[in-house]
Amino acid sequence: MFVWNTKFNTIQHGQPKSSLRFERDHFEDTMVKRKGGASRDLRMAKRPKQQHQHCRLNRQQHPQTQLYALQDLILVLGDGDFTFSRGLVTHRGGGANLYATSFDTAAQVRKVYSNANECIATLGRTGAQVFHGIDATKLHTLPASIPQLFDFIIFNFPHSGHQRVHINRVLLLDFFESARGKLALKGEVHITLKTKPPYSNWNVEDQAKANGFVLKERRPFRIDIFPGYHHRTTDPTAKTFEPAQCITYVYVVDRSRVRCNDACFV
Repeated sequence: MFVWNTKFNTIQHGQPKSSLRFERDHFEDTMVKRKGGASRDLRMAKRPKQQHQHCRLNRQQHPQTQLYALQDLILVLGDGDFTFSRGLVTHRGGGANLYATSFDTAAQVRKVYSNANECIATLGRTGAQVFHGIDATKLHTLPASIPQLFDFIIFNFPHSGHQRVHINRVLLLDFFESARGKLALKGEVHITLKTKPPYSNWNVEDQAKANGFVLKERRPFRIDIFPGYHHRTTDPTAKTFEPAQCITYVYVVDRSRVRCNDACFV
């Protein structure tokens, strides 16, 4: 392996690098022509560009993450200031078939979150629909204008507002019971939680299993694919939000335990 002397642009005996390259290329062309082959210029033109190959490889190795599509019917629950739903619109490329909800009333949302009006207006312009006062544990009471079945039900960082572990376990238990009857045949529940206590003590998998759900996937929470999302918390002791310590659990209904279109769940 040669080491170039960049100061003098030379290798070996001080001969200029450009001169060596010219002599080598001239020699190669002469030998190739004697054998009836193509010249170096023609061979170089046929040679694939390494830079373009490298770019294609990078695109294949790092495909853009697309979790939700425009045709998917999506219900978002407990979106405090609606920044998640706004980021979801950007991720999907539009607001069609998106139903964004808050537990608080419209007046409470606007009082607590100064940016709520802007987010709600953006959602409206993109075709998404916004509803307030929606209880994630009582989805059978959804307004008639909302579809009855969804491809995805998203519930990020559910919290009862109380710090007692058993109260939040009941919240998750009741949510899964309520969500079960609102999923399409291949529908999924996406619930995101922090991985540290007290959240890890809520036993989300037990609450899901008790209501006929099975875990399909556990993946890191990708906050970067929802531009502008700001996590809002009901926990007064919460410190800096750390997305790296959050997990999205993907659940589907165990249809082997469901009979009579969910009316005879056993």
